[in-house]
Amino acid sequence: MRKILVIGPETWASEALEAIEGLHVEVLRAREEEEALPLVNSADIVVLDASSGGFSALDEIRARSPRSYVIAAPCNEGMDAIVSATKKGVFDCISKPSIEDLASSIREALQDLDLHSRLKSMERADYRANDIVGKSRAMEAVFRTIAIASESKVTILIQGESGTGKELIARAIHANGAGRDKPFVAINCSALVETLLESELFGHEKGAFTGALFKKEGKFEAASGGTVFLDEIGEMSQALQVKLLRVLQERSFERVGGSDTIKTDVRVIAATNRDLSELTSRGLFREDLYYRLKVITIEAPPLRERKEDIPLLVAHTLEKANRELKKDVRKVPESLLELMTEYPWPGNVRELENVITRGVLLARGDVLLDVRLDGRPAPQAEGAWRPARMSDIERAHIERTLLHERWNKSRAALLLGMTIPRLNRKIRKYSIANPGKEPV
Repeated sequence: MRKILVIGPETWASEALEAIEGLHVEVLRAREEEEALPLVNSADIVVLDASSGGFSALDEIRARSPRSYVIAAPCNEGMDAIVSATKKGVFDCISKPSIEDLASSIREALQDLDLHSRLKSMERADYRANDIVGKSRAMEAVFRTIAIASESKVTILIQGESGTGKELIARAIHANGAGRDKPFVAINCSALVETLLESELFGHEKGAFTGALFKKEGKFEAASGGTVFLDEIGEMSQALQVKLLRVLQERSFERVGGSDTIKTDVRVIAATNRDLSELTSRGLFREDLYYRLKVITIEAPPLRERKEDIPLLVAHTLEKANRELKKDVRKVPESLLELMTEYPWPGNVRELENVITRGVLLARGDVLLDVRLDGRPAPQAEGAWRPARMSDIERAHIERTLLHERWNKSRAALLLGMTIPRLNRKIRKYSIANPGKEPV
């Protein structure tokens, strides 16, 4: 059963509790921040009173439970506060909440949670090297390196452009290694400010900094015996680079604000879309850490350098999109497949999946026709212009914006110039579905 934590005074919480009434969930209650923080880890959704400084608890909530869906209302602290909250990963920010708006937002969060759970259960067994789609020489080289790297716990650096599947390569290494039954813990080094990232990696002691009300276990403890995946390692500050270097050298660290030395036996896999060699030469990345990270280096090839894999990826993504969206689009015109094979794919596999998924969503039969490359429609197989209703155009525009923002509703709503509740109503009206994760 999902758990919803409601944080705020009784006068405010009454509407939130009424909105939850009738849902098959367990409700947790806290009247203030200090009372709420011990409960955050166990909550799937946090409904937060933002009317009088409620955003102050947001950093600690995200640090303690980054996967929790946070709904804040009412968001009346001004645009800057709302944008800041959105950047910190708030699921919904409701400016003038009604019981209907709160209930709608909570139902959306519950549906999103259920979708991610289903996708995880389907994909949990798929992170093996032979499940990464590709038969090109470039991908064969990746497969061979995965096989070699998984035999030991040496540090690995995965380099490649955005959208090339670096995390899936890391998961394949983990799933084929001796610690496959241990945790795989991923963290994006560019998503958190330095102080929060340090706490996320190494944990902190109670009172280590303002808002540190309780001791917190870091990723290097949580992944004991398994793998820590550090995405966007090139964005890590030099101060944290020093601490990470010590972990790699001595296999030990201290929590923020602590003095006890904690031993670690995790494998570290780092990934970046930046040229670490060039950053090192400019003094922006530590040379000693760079060489520590690249004991084994894997280059994730861009899609334009593995064009022979595109038909396989199209078939794989089409099958996945059909399964997830309950569609039956099976045919791809030869002219369209040729066009996709020659297209440079600046967004790599992630862009290809978005394009295919959009085409499946808009298909009215069993043929993939409505495909857009770089925002422009691909030539139709029939070679003729087709009229479209305004509702179809609006649906396609909202859908493409959501895909572009990887279904971050807060960012999509800002780009579309509408509130999140209105965006949610449009999504329901047009039956727009979240396609989930991308393949490699």
